[in-house]
Amino acid sequence: MPPLYVLPGIGADGRLFDEQRAVRDIRMIDWITPAHRRETLHDYATRLASALDIDGPFDLGGASFGGMVALELARHLAPQRVFLFGSCRTPRGVAPSLRAFHVLARLMPKPPRIAARWFGARSREHIDLFADMLRSTPLDFVHWATTAIFSWRGVETLPMPVIHIHGDRDRVIPISRVQPDHIIPGAGHLLNITHAEAVNECLRKPAAPE
Repeated sequence: MPPLYVLPGIGADGRLFDEQRAVRDIRMIDWITPAHRRETLHDYATRLASALDIDGPFDLGGASFGGMVALELARHLAPQRVFLFGSCRTPRGVAPSLRAFHVLARLMPKPPRIAARWFGARSREHIDLFADMLRSTPLDFVHWATTAIFSWRGVETLPMPVIHIHGDRDRVIPISRVQPDHIIPGAGHLLNITHAEAVNECLRKPAAPE
């Protein structure tokens, strides 16, 4: 299978995809700094695409906000497939409560653990992992991203297949607001770590023949 280039969600980092390395060649796309506080997601992805140098066939994917950026990147790049993990194609999929996330993220240190539970982490290991990722995320980036989402126009169609994997207990992007291809029972927003085997099963499937 080709390598899978991925972007994490707001408050997460490459550790979000560690469990997927068992089944795919995972390669992280590093965030760039937003040009200004009101830069649109579309303009941000255009700049990010110009900074990337990807050779050969590849798949592209992202979790949550990272999936939204992946959709925009796919307009400029040529991935074979795009994978959405707990993400959506338009801002209509996002719960309005996400607007308060950047406020919560500023209230260190206990709220990151509260956020981890809200995002779907249940075990101490997963709560500690997401809380640490959130603390490591620049707060200016969290504020910009949570604002940019709600002014995003969305990407409803692309020339390549989009495979959408979603948990049925996602509070950030409720399943009632999206139409995923694969639904993972019991999974919340952090399905890549909490329900890794179910996600990996979806990633094991080869691309459909053209």
